[in-house]
Amino acid sequence: MRLFKNIINNIDKNSLLVILEGIVFTMIFNLYNPFIQMFAKRMGAGDTHVALLNSMPPLMAILVLVPCGIFIDRLVDKKRATCILIYINSIFYLLIALVPFFSDTYRVIIYIALIGLMNWPGSLYGTTWQSFFVGTFKGAQARLVYSLRSKYGAFFGMITVLFTGLILTKIPTNDNERLAIYQLFYVACTLLAILQALILSRVKNGSSLDNGNGKYISSFNMKDFKYMLSNKRFIIFSVISFVFHVGWQLAWPLGFIYNVDYVKVNEFQLSLLNVTAGLATFLSYSYWNKLTNNKGGSFAIILSAAAMSVHTFFYVRLMSIEMLILVNIIIGIANAGITLTLFSCLIETLPEDKRTVYISFFNTIMSISGFFSPLAGVWIYKKVGIHTAFLLIGFVRILAAFLYFIGWLAERKMGKNLHSESEISA
Repeated sequence: MRLFKNIINNIDKNSLLVILEGIVFTMIFNLYNPFIQMFAKRMGAGDTHVALLNSMPPLMAILVLVPCGIFIDRLVDKKRATCILIYINSIFYLLIALVPFFSDTYRVIIYIALIGLMNWPGSLYGTTWQSFFVGTFKGAQARLVYSLRSKYGAFFGMITVLFTGLILTKIPTNDNERLAIYQLFYVACTLLAILQALILSRVKNGSSLDNGNGKYISSFNMKDFKYMLSNKRFIIFSVISFVFHVGWQLAWPLGFIYNVDYVKVNEFQLSLLNVTAGLATFLSYSYWNKLTNNKGGSFAIILSAAAMSVHTFFYVRLMSIEMLILVNIIIGIANAGITLTLFSCLIETLPEDKRTVYISFFNTIMSISGFFSPLAGVWIYKKVGIHTAFLLIGFVRILAAFLYFIGWLAERKMGKNLHSESEISA
């Protein structure tokens, strides 16, 4: 119980509910996400299908984030919109549970389509939740709550993926039985999603920007768009983050292909890798949070991006499962840093109003990378082989870390200039 002492004793009810909602969200995510590609593989998917499973959700995000984000930005009650999106998402879990009942000819394609379509409410949930969170929590409290939500979500997610891996390995004796267990997992996701929405509905809304009508705030227009383009800090951060996401997402399908086709891992070993990464993520959140508070998010994200580039160079040779576990420790540490610093740095670039639209534009830009990068990663792998592909990806990630470093230097220089101007004015 000491593990949760900080949550129970040191924060208010609103914060506790948001943390609990994050725990349930991560449990849902870890019930199905680590095994999305393996589920498809058990139904006969090939390498192209694996790439599409990574690319279709970002394509859906590209299509819906900005137009729907503009509409949602007008809504004062972001919490209600977020809850509705969670309920819609839960329907997709049920639909996916039905996929194995289709014929072998169509079920992989149907599965890919549903995974892609599910990111309509899924991507909007992320954007709307972020906007709701920024409007409800401020400053140091926001950093603390987001850190605890991520930290304890990682812990329960780690436990979830461990048990799912054990169940998938120990109980079924053939692929048909494994598919039936996957179906039960998606049904469980539906029930947990309903619980998640109920928890979030109990959070008291934070301050909202209202025009007095009680329902809508003013809509995003061309003038606002031009102002956003003139927001150099937001644009520069978005461009650098795009480069980082390209390097990050190029490897998404390749990691699965490497683990399954080269190292020959099964569901339990795959869950063990996820548990190792999850434990490293959980244990390193405190470090990244402390570093962000002391040095700032712009500095911490440099180290996060650099850590994300290190592990790719281990893939230039065939590794054992034991070596993969060590590599996943590095991955977990880097993931914790990216999770905290990316959102923290994004918040610092947002204006007080139009937050949802700014977040929508940012996420859309990252989704463009998310669409083409996995497909490009598989194309590169087919051309040069798995080991050389990871080597090239490592260099792209190093470039992104260097660009974050340049951005940090520019930010420090800008801060010094502003400080000098204030002294002259005084």
